[in-house]
Amino acid sequence: MDTVKEHFTKFDEMLCGFFKKKWSPFVTWPAAVLLMYAVYFLFIYQQEMYGNISFSSEVARVIFVVFLILYEVLIALYFALAAASGRLSTRKAVFLVFMFSAGLVLPFTMGRTYNDGAYTHDYGVFGEGGHWAIIYDIYKTGKIPGINLNNQYYQPKFYHASVAYFMKMNSIILPHFEGSDAIVPNVASSAHFAEFTLFDYTAFETARIFLAFQGIITLYFIYKTIVELGLNKRISIIGAFIVFFTPAFWFISAYKNNDSLSLLFSAAALYAALRYHKTHSYVPLIATAICIGLGMEAKLSTAVVAFPVAAIFLLDLINLFRKDGKWVKAENKDLIKFIIQMGIFAIIVFPLGLFFEIYAFKNDGRPIAYVWDLGTGNYMYIKPEYYPTWTRIFLFPSPDLFFNMTNVRSLYPHSTNPADYVWGTIDFNCWTAFLKTGLFSESDIAWTVQSAGDFKNIFWVIVSLAYILAIMIGIAFVIGGIFFIVKKIKSLIKGEKQNNDLAFYFLLVTFVSGAISYMAFCMRYPVGCTMNARYAMLLYIPIGLVVAALIDHILQKFETKKKEASAAASFWSKK
Repeated sequence: MDTVKEHFTKFDEMLCGFFKKKWSPFVTWPAAVLLMYAVYFLFIYQQEMYGNISFSSEVARVIFVVFLILYEVLIALYFALAAASGRLSTRKAVFLVFMFSAGLVLPFTMGRTYNDGAYTHDYGVFGEGGHWAIIYDIYKTGKIPGINLNNQYYQPKFYHASVAYFMKMNSIILPHFEGSDAIVPNVASSAHFAEFTLFDYTAFETARIFLAFQGIITLYFIYKTIVELGLNKRISIIGAFIVFFTPAFWFISAYKNNDSLSLLFSAAALYAALRYHKTHSYVPLIATAICIGLGMEAKLSTAVVAFPVAAIFLLDLINLFRKDGKWVKAENKDLIKFIIQMGIFAIIVFPLGLFFEIYAFKNDGRPIAYVWDLGTGNYMYIKPEYYPTWTRIFLFPSPDLFFNMTNVRSLYPHSTNPADYVWGTIDFNCWTAFLKTGLFSESDIAWTVQSAGDFKNIFWVIVSLAYILAIMIGIAFVIGGIFFIVKKIKSLIKGEKQNNDLAFYFLLVTFVSGAISYMAFCMRYPVGCTMNARYAMLLYIPIGLVVAALIDHILQKFETKKKEASAAASFWSKK
């Protein structure tokens, strides 16, 4: 065992030395991109339409799964060896958890065809009003399509353009094989897609690389955010496990809509803002503004991330006037620099983030911040007379928490008859839906488990334990949140020195702003699909870290009592 530790230590030192080099990102990120392409062309690419499997062959799928399992085992082994060798720093531990989670993104993004609309949101393959059609229009014409207020064409088009141009770029390297100009079979009768060829089909499938990389980069920025908060080792590691093992982060990119790109830029903005807090330099400040702006161009709701960013800026402003616990006059040069930086931030973020909103209003008459309202006649409509606001937000435990592990978004069969609305037979509580969709999306978990065949019993155990654990984490978060807020208030009243104010206020504002936005959205548009965790993914960061902090606090109390008991035993033994 000592020999293994010695060899591991040498290897770990060499690897850490590489990552400490300033030029290492210019090697690792291009290598990661090439690896994604290699995975695609080795196991997935084919010059015909896919059948029952989403890989080039059954053998390719098996090899892909074997390599993925081997990768996850190696990451877990590295974690264990680093811990056993005393080389598991906070940054390394969180990074390894991120790497493990990144591997789990691949089955959802690489392992499913891009032209498959199952388990997606507002996607609509060969439908004329969904995200697929928008991407197709940009891919085919190179132009951004106009606005339609009655389908997904009302949305900003940055995500769709990114995917479409990625496909177009890949079409340059794809070979024009025999029959590639043929129109794909089973295309919808609409003339809108009459020119969709088999070559276009292969170009569209390369979007799997984009989706996979997008999901992994999102997790990367969350890893950087957790480390940047400067919490202790145990909180950081436990928090990372809770956040990175939330399944929604694995499959949100597979929704194939603009939620995923919005989340990526939101996570990047949080990290950049935290870097600005530490360095007060222009680069992270500008990066924060650009990320918020581009995120809003993907989806306007990205603007919610501005609240925790503003909290960071406010702390920086307060720190100019407060030194060693006392209010002082700010240095003129520091105050002027801060004002200039905030001006630069505003000059970047507002024109960039609001460009589409203003453009669409002026050119197409689209209302600012418009959201397509499905109305009261939709089969997912949640009738306020049966499910008033207090039941949808504050009722706990809610009946729909126990009705089904799956988010039941509609009556069965689909019905809008008020007489069919029976208490607890459909999901109505937004936090119940948040929990369920964070685990299983909006899919029927019973059908998913049954499709596992011989492994369905094992799957039932896994999903049931995951559901119970998620409920326990939710309860622990509420307890921990109240406990730490009360503790902070008491310490402020007593005038005690405050430690790590940044982490406390950052997590508090991230949760409160995200939760209010999510609840308001659910109430404003009372249909089942609005109660999806995809609309409030940033909440998982404070949830994970607060629960981790509560666990750490309990363990610290236990360790203190254990030491006191041990000291007392030693005292009496000496007598």
